[in-house]
Amino acid sequence: MVLADRIRKVMQLGGDSWAVEFEGVTFSWAQVEALADAICAAVCGAGARPHDVVGWVAENLPGAIAGKAGLAMHGHCCALINPHLPPQVHAREIREQRFPVILGSSHFWAIEGVIEAAREVGTAGLLVSLDSNGGTVRAVEGLEKVGPGKHRDPMPGYVVERLSSGTTGPPKRSPQSEEAILKALVVGMRSDKGGADEISIKSSPSIIFRPLAHAGSFSALLALYSGRPIALQERFSIEHTILGAVRRHRPKVIQLVPAMIRMIWDADVPAEAMSSLIAVRSGTAPLDPELQAGFEEKYGIPILIDYGATEFGGVACWTLPLHKEFAKAKRGSVGRAVAGVDIRVRDQESGDLITDGRMGILEVSVEGKTDGWVPTTDLVALDEDGFLYIRGRADDAIVRGGFKVLPDDVARVLRQHPLVADVVVVGIDDQRLGQIPVAVVETRPGQPAPDPAELEKLARDNLTPYQVPAAFKFTDRLPRTPSLKIIRAEVKEMAKG
Repeated sequence: MVLADRIRKVMQLGGDSWAVEFEGVTFSWAQVEALADAICAAVCGAGARPHDVVGWVAENLPGAIAGKAGLAMHGHCCALINPHLPPQVHAREIREQRFPVILGSSHFWAIEGVIEAAREVGTAGLLVSLDSNGGTVRAVEGLEKVGPGKHRDPMPGYVVERLSSGTTGPPKRSPQSEEAILKALVVGMRSDKGGADEISIKSSPSIIFRPLAHAGSFSALLALYSGRPIALQERFSIEHTILGAVRRHRPKVIQLVPAMIRMIWDADVPAEAMSSLIAVRSGTAPLDPELQAGFEEKYGIPILIDYGATEFGGVACWTLPLHKEFAKAKRGSVGRAVAGVDIRVRDQESGDLITDGRMGILEVSVEGKTDGWVPTTDLVALDEDGFLYIRGRADDAIVRGGFKVLPDDVARVLRQHPLVADVVVVGIDDQRLGQIPVAVVETRPGQPAPDPAELEKLARDNLTPYQVPAAFKFTDRLPRTPSLKIIRAEVKEMAKG
């Protein structure tokens, strides 16, 4: 069954039962289906061709869920547009991508320069909303039809064009074929009774608070595919996500990035609020092993870390059986390679394959997604039991007078200080040594900044001399993306100041 047929059957089976919840208002599967069809009728009415690449503004709003469903059901490739970028970036991307049509909310179309950029390249604009007044789709004034000029070519067989997070540079676009997406959806489905082929409407919703512009997009598609209602939130918060949605809907599994896990830990959330959980899935950034151990001991909930990339999906992960057997012995690992993925490590200097557990560059081969072995930018170690350890990015490594400093190793030590909420270590150019490490420290709310001398002593007591930061900078908030990933380019500017 192709994706379009599957989602259509889910919509029709769900009928009048609730499909999306947002800010206390619920919308039925029938409402979402009706708006999804209306959106795609408007896309075609604006002049889009079959299988066209349609810009989809990935805001955490119910109308965006209907838009994604409609594009999937009508065979268009859904190209993500990150709504959280600056206005000038939006305008530039519209001019560069030349989408025939863009779907967005009133907020997106009100961004300075967006309508002008779309008009300049002949992009049609549709304003989509789904709220307590119902679902609507209408043309943006002045952008009623696809204009003349060169637009993106149609992409038959492709479902979505994902975006990388953009934490280390401009986000990269990665088209995903229907075949690859279907494989990922089958893997991502919970082992519901009857298996992945049998369609049923689930009672437990998918709580989506991660940005639809990033990981939340796949979570939404997985929910639509598996017949699971979506409890949608604009962003993560202790009050609304954990003490609200998790406590109310009682899910068995939830996805949390490391920054969210630390927020729960720091807020001392009562165990009762998360008592329904049998596991927390985590990824996208390193998780402090000590934080993981403390969290698991306090709440009795295993954290299953995974590792992957936008370009080829999941690479390695933990499972509950693996966690039960190896959790303490393999603490800090991102698990073993998933089915259909082969991994190996190559020496960064000599180019030789590493088989003895030393650190090197990770190479992956993914069935159906890569043509042979593909090198990554990640420095890793692979132990004798096949467990993968991420040591950092090769392009983040700091070479100080010929010695290599891995920022995550230094940050892990500095986080032990009680006044440090979080810390990022970056390399700054130095005339004598080439580069020097500088630590940018996020302080705890309402607490004084730690004494730099104490941080230096902590580093010297636990690290080699060349790893000790040359300077410490302090901030009340580190720059992060909406999905709470660190924006290293901005941290570097802070370190220079």
